[in-house]
Amino acid sequence: MRPALVEHLRCPVCRGELILRESSRQGPHVMEGSLFCAGCLVGYPIADGVPNFVGAGAESSVEQTTAGFATNWKRYSDAILAQPALNDDLLRDWIAPLSPELFQGRVVLDAGCGMGRWLAASAPHAPRALIGFDYSDVARAAFANTRHLKNVHVVRADIFRLPFPSKFASVCYSIGVVHHTPDPEGAFASLLDAVADDGALSTWVYGKENNQWIERVVSPIRSQVTSRLPDPLLYGLSRAAAAALSLGAGLYARTFPTRTAFGYDAYLRHLRGYPRRYLEHIVYDHLVPQLVEYLPKEELQRWATSRRLPFVLTSRNDNSWRLLVARSEEALRRWSVPA
Repeated sequence: MRPALVEHLRCPVCRGELILRESSRQGPHVMEGSLFCAGCLVGYPIADGVPNFVGAGAESSVEQTTAGFATNWKRYSDAILAQPALNDDLLRDWIAPLSPELFQGRVVLDAGCGMGRWLAASAPHAPRALIGFDYSDVARAAFANTRHLKNVHVVRADIFRLPFPSKFASVCYSIGVVHHTPDPEGAFASLLDAVADDGALSTWVYGKENNQWIERVVSPIRSQVTSRLPDPLLYGLSRAAAAALSLGAGLYARTFPTRTAFGYDAYLRHLRGYPRRYLEHIVYDHLVPQLVEYLPKEELQRWATSRRLPFVLTSRNDNSWRLLVARSEEALRRWSVPA
């Protein structure tokens, strides 16, 4: 971690300021040490350059889901980061109508940063500070992948006990994260607390619409079978499924060169843009977690309206939702870029 990160950190227990104690450095990074709260006398270790605010005692489904994602992200880290143009396009697509150009000079929070894909895609847009956190130890991979980026910081943290000041970030984006928690709305509320009064929160989630068959057929298989498979077996299954999916998506697009009424038309065309190993990573991500929730449009609308938040809710590929909220209509207009 870079010492400059300390100004953006608070004790997740009492919200007190933290004191940095260094044990070893590599260049600008504190590699080993601790962060100490003078208020409640709690210490948080720094290991391999990453401050760790995750405590013990999480639900087994949380541990399984986050550990499964970590295994996948570490395996495919090089293949994913080797596609900077694709990742920039994907970032823009997932956070629309928010634009990464608006990050310039701001404090930006990447909620659920994985191995650092979106940190690497966001950093060139010149945020003043870009802070990513993840629950699992994949945060160490995120640090290793982004340590050369001077405006990027990585911590290991629980989305329900964030180690940040209230309303400290101008922007927070969360791509495919809250629906993999025990309480998606609670995770959304926790992220909202980190966003400034004139800031914005962008959240992408799986939609219930057009995914009912997945809930009825795939989800029970994932819960009872694939999420319990040893990694080598699931890895092999994911590679085979990705090959079939790639072949099927290509065949569909050639058979139907223009858009059809099929519910997965947009999604199948979208999948054709991924290299094979990138697609393997996506398939594994869908098969490994025990915690998954598919959220209906009305639920996302309620998250915003129950808190009196102006919002923009848009469909992505007809099977997922992008929710952008702010605390005022003026702020929402400022953060929304017309399509």
